[in-house]
Amino acid sequence: MKITLTFLFSIALGLFSCQSQRDLGNTNLSLSDKKSTAETVALYQKLNKLTSKGILFGHQDDLAYGVNWKYVPGKSDVKDVVGDYPAVYGWDIAGIENDSPNNIDGVPFDKMKQYIIESNARGGITTISWHAHNPLTSKNAWDTTPKSLASVLPGGVSHEKFTTWLDKAATFMTSLKDKNGKQIPILFRPYHELTGNWFWWCQNNATPEQFKEVWKFTVEYYQSKGVHNLIYVYNTSDFNSKEEFMKYYPGDDYVDMISFDKYLYNDPTKDNSFVENNFKLFG
Repeated sequence: MKITLTFLFSIALGLFSCQSQRDLGNTNLSLSDKKSTAETVALYQKLNKLTSKGILFGHQDDLAYGVNWKYVPGKSDVKDVVGDYPAVYGWDIAGIENDSPNNIDGVPFDKMKQYIIESNARGGITTISWHAHNPLTSKNAWDTTPKSLASVLPGGVSHEKFTTWLDKAATFMTSLKDKNGKQIPILFRPYHELTGNWFWWCQNNATPEQFKEVWKFTVEYYQSKGVHNLIYVYNTSDFNSKEEFMKYYPGDDYVDMISFDKYLYNDPTKDNSFVENNFKLFG
């Protein structure tokens, strides 16, 4: 029992929609983490209810910078244009694995934490991706050296290093708390755009079995470490069929939502590929 998501990105601007594949019933049981916090379960239920109401609009790095400004308290390009903040806020934690003070977009992690807390207080939803460096070569996420993904599996040459990276990300995500000290639920999109060929974890660098094993290890590792505020989102890039989309899918016991990224580079009045991808997946 999953919630399905679609992400449409044009540069930093995202369109976030959520559709229910079926009646979720007891969403606490359908979450992959059976010890999910009450707040995480509540968000999952909220998203399910919102699927019948319309679209949730999102914006990457919304509170951090915009057109001709950076780090201005309370400022948002979306709010300036439409009079309200976005419903969804996207962030990326690349750099945390190397103890960088800033993420891949130059946003300081301490400011990111502050923005996530602020947006959550307004009822906003946070989604986090992670352009983690290649653990085999220590180069950036776009380094597709063969066998990089396999190297992080238990027994692999990069496994120990990779688990320390997971620990650092976990420390950050569990530190995100509201004014009452409750952990803020996060839509976590690890290994995103996996059907592409540009990241070390993409399909050109891993068999379906290897990818599934890495995903399952990540989920189980975080649960063993007491991380219970994550909603795990399986996120692809483009795909040509439902079968291709699901080829690397690790299973319902390890995924809470399914989604895909779609970058709109062409004239939106002529490019219908986003709708076509939805049709491929949902019929």
